[in-house]
Amino acid sequence: MTSPYLLAIEFTLSVTAPIFLIVFLGLFLKRTGRINDEFIGIASKLVFNLCLPLLMFFAIIQSDIDWQQQHNLALFSATAATLSFFIFWWLAQKFIAAPEDRGVAVQSAFRSNLGIMGIALCAKAFAEPGLAVAALILAVVTPIYNVLSIYALTRSLTANASMHWGKLLLGILKNPLILSIGLAFVFVAFDIKLPTFLEDTGRYLSRMTLPLALITIGGSLSLSALRNASALSAWVVFAKIVLVPVSITGCAWLLGFRGIELGCILLMFASPTAAAAFVMTRAIGGNHHLASNTIAISTLASALTISTFLYGLNLAGIF
Repeated sequence: MTSPYLLAIEFTLSVTAPIFLIVFLGLFLKRTGRINDEFIGIASKLVFNLCLPLLMFFAIIQSDIDWQQQHNLALFSATAATLSFFIFWWLAQKFIAAPEDRGVAVQSAFRSNLGIMGIALCAKAFAEPGLAVAALILAVVTPIYNVLSIYALTRSLTANASMHWGKLLLGILKNPLILSIGLAFVFVAFDIKLPTFLEDTGRYLSRMTLPLALITIGGSLSLSALRNASALSAWVVFAKIVLVPVSITGCAWLLGFRGIELGCILLMFASPTAAAAFVMTRAIGGNHHLASNTIAISTLASALTISTFLYGLNLAGIF
């Protein structure tokens, strides 16, 4: 009879190993010159604007989940993301003196890479049902991440800066992921069916998403960021890949979430700092070196922390 310890290890490796091996493959390909920044830029745009929206769309319309029963998951995810931000914002005000570091640290600590790492992990762990649940979390949390990240970066640099809420809202509504997920729920509500040839075409494109996205994540990692890591970046990474997932998953457990829902909550919020944190930081004018450090370190270190979380919860029989 197979030991429960070995079964837990087997489950853990089956989820995390393929994901992070593809990330490391992307890093290897970039370091050896087989892919370059131009490829990574084009591939990232293709993933964000086409492949990932299609993946989310098909995950929702073909799921057997009763979406009307998922309001608790949506409310919990939104609350968890929002509270994480305000807790880190309060801590940053007290302990981080440099304005150019404050907003970056907050964003890096609370903003997970939901669209690539989180989705990939949920799909690998729980197949189609996991992908559908992850899509719901993504739809709810992504606007919160965008709004609060811009708020933190802007306010930390200029205390009296005015927020362009109309422009910000328009940007969120034009986000391809939000549009595709919203359209998918319309299809579900009215039981709309796609013609077979369109469905097959969309599925072919959606299958490109995760391998291509993970390779671009690996290719975007900066090893120089690891050498230049500061004490602040270490604390931010610890908060992101340990404190956030432990506290949010613990609260989810206490509130009664179980099975796939609990697993997806863990994997989505345990994902490393979103790569978009660097782009947004550089555009607004914060410490982009700190953003780069936290993205690189959290991505590499999360291979260990996520594996540890999965192993412990699987061994305990939680999922």
